[in-house]
Amino acid sequence: MADRENRMRSRVQLAGLSGAIVLTVVITSCAAEGRQAATAAASQTQVVLPGTGTPRPDPDRSGPATAIVVNNGAYLVDAGPGLVRRAQAAFDKGIRALAVTNLTTAFITHLHSDHTVGYPDLIFTTWVQGRKEPFDDESARRDCE
Repeated sequence: MADRENRMRSRVQLAGLSGAIVLTVVITSCAAEGRQAATAAASQTQVVLPGTGTPRPDPDRSGPATAIVVNNGAYLVDAGPGLVRRAQAAFDKGIRALAVTNLTTAFITHLHSDHTVGYPDLIFTTWVQGRKEPFDDESARRDCE
């Protein structure tokens, strides 16, 4: 029984990782195509993993979340618990695009609780901390159309 659960968990994790990789390629392509800098500076893309946890509570990991940073803009994929705090930690380590007030765009891959319970924190805390732009979970999709 435990072996079957482990195989199923591995398949789900592989599917989620595959989805994040595909989404990364799409976002990067759209961002590079639609937002080329006026200067000759090369675009820079980073993938940051604020959360790599699972539904099981683990004090050493936050819930599932990926940040794709393109030209100082951050696109969040999933909003697991602890996302905002881990984004702030990444900002403190020098990833400027992950300043709490810069978090304005998110994609949710599916509606499992471990991928969504950080969503209210993402919307509310970024506003309380001074986010100027409205939070928009569809802006990147519109940019690619």
